[in-house]
Amino acid sequence: MIQGLFSLTYWGPVTYYAQLIRCDQVILEQYDRFQKQSYRNRCYIDGPNGELMLNLAIDKNSRGLMRDTQISNRDHWPQQHWQALNTSYGSSPFFDALAPEIEALFSKAPENLSELNLATTQLILKWLRFEGTIQLSESWLEPNLAENDFRESFSPKRRSEHQNPEYPQVFDHKSPFKSELSVLDLIFNEGPAAYDYLRQL
Repeated sequence: MIQGLFSLTYWGPVTYYAQLIRCDQVILEQYDRFQKQSYRNRCYIDGPNGELMLNLAIDKNSRGLMRDTQISNRDHWPQQHWQALNTSYGSSPFFDALAPEIEALFSKAPENLSELNLATTQLILKWLRFEGTIQLSESWLEPNLAENDFRESFSPKRRSEHQNPEYPQVFDHKSPFKSELSVLDLIFNEGPAAYDYLRQL
């Protein structure tokens, strides 16, 4: 059995899920400290005018451990993010089939960042038909004690290092292929074939 330790992400990138689905048991770290400018509270999607970042504003009074980090709702982020996904992917082949579950999640979005990220990860893994187990960490595990520790393996600052194989994208008639977007981009465009794509990375 392969166990993997991962950071929590908000609609994480393609390579994150390519690594995650190779594990039989996935542990998502909730005892690390919240990090700004990380996949913990942002993702990147395709858009009609180029790449678009979806960001979650964090309540400045709650920054600390991920498990205690609260999302600020001052910008009404669920409506904004839902509208952005609609605009970007409404014409993609599999959006209509998957959109109701995302809309339902956004309509009752948790205020706690760990809970939201766990919910988005569970939804992605359901669509990918992941057969392993997934759970939140129960305590902090030091890096030298963790087997298959991927907690620091994925960062927006290193996105340019990943040039993934091309697949059809909504706006590929307007712009070149955009690599290392949120896995949502892959799933909306490839549907069930997304799993095989990820396994080949």
